[in-house]
Formats: sequence, structure tokens, C-alpha cells
Amino acid sequence: MKAIILNLFIAVGLFLSGCSDQSSLTGPSQQDPQSSSDLTLISLGTNGLSKSFTVSKTINGNNGGQIDIVGSFDDGQIQVNGTLTVPAGAYSGNQTITVRMDGQYAVLDFGPSPFTFDIPLNFTMEITGLKITGNTKNIRFVYIADDGSVTPVEMQGTTVVAANGKSLSVYDAQLPHFSRYGWAK
Repeated sequence: MKAIILNLFIAVGLFLSGCSDQSSLTGPSQQDPQSSSDLTLISLGTNGLSKSFTVSKTINGNNGGQIDIVGSFDDGQIQVNGTLTVPAGAYSGNQTITVRMDGQYAVLDFGPSPFTFDIPLNFTMEITGLKITGNTKNIRFVYIADDGSVTPVEMQGTTVVAANGKSLSVYDAQLPHFSRYGWAK
């Protein structure tokens, strides 16, 4: 009888330790090695003439839809051209989606935030007329958390920077939620 009670206590102890917040059935959780708060956001290099622009559209998430994001900064010297595609079934019902860009950095605020999707949204954008200096090979499209930390976004596509530093693009970025996104190196 003592052996049964002892085995029962051991089994319960193992069960409870396996249910702790720090355990994982699939293995230890790992930080993304590319996740870093020391990445620098890409400046648009505007001369102070820039104003923010906002694009809004109501889309039914059951049906899907598309928002064209077109704007310019620096008296038209910097052009922004992008598309946010909402696949059918991404969320339920109507939602007014807003995309805002302030003109100081290559950063976009998507709203409403926070808003998580059942199916990731697809985002493609090109910014032309830039003057990016220094090493451009490590520029990535990133998620910018509220605490300022940045994490590269998983994509099916790629981030592209022109060799002359005059354009910046992201193709087929998968956005699982709305928040703040942009380019950093």
C-alpha cells in the first residue's frame, strides 16, 4: 500500500511540474536569433517637408479584399506604393482597416491595433526616392513592439534594397496581426 501511495505522489508531482509555465511538450522555447532591439529603423531622409498620410477602407473579413497604399513625401521625391490583401476568412464581419505612415521612418502603423487574424494578411510595398547609406545587405522588414524591440517578419517573399540605396521593398510579408511594421538594419 505504501508503494502505491508513493508512486501516486511521484506521478502527481511529475504531472504538476510538467504543467508549469516554462515547460514545453515540443521542447524548450527559443528566442528568435534575429530578434533584436539594437536594430536601427530606416530613415526616409526627408527634408522636413513631409506630412503623414493615412489610408482607410472597410473590408468584410469573410469575403476578403484589398487596400492600395499610395502616398508621397518630401514634395513627391519619395514615393510609396503598396498593397495590403485580406484573404477571405481572415476575420469575421466588417472592419475598418487603417494604414498610417508618418514620413520620418520607413514605418507603417496598421490599425486597429491590436487585431489578430485567423489567416495572415499579405503585404507588399515599395518605397522609391530614398538615399539609404551604409551597408544595405542586412535591412529586414520587421515588427516593432510597443517596447521598441524589433523582430524580423516571417515572409514567403523577400525584402529588397536597390544597390544604389534608392528603393526599399518587401514582397509577400505575412502579417498575423496589426501593429507597427517597418524596415530596419
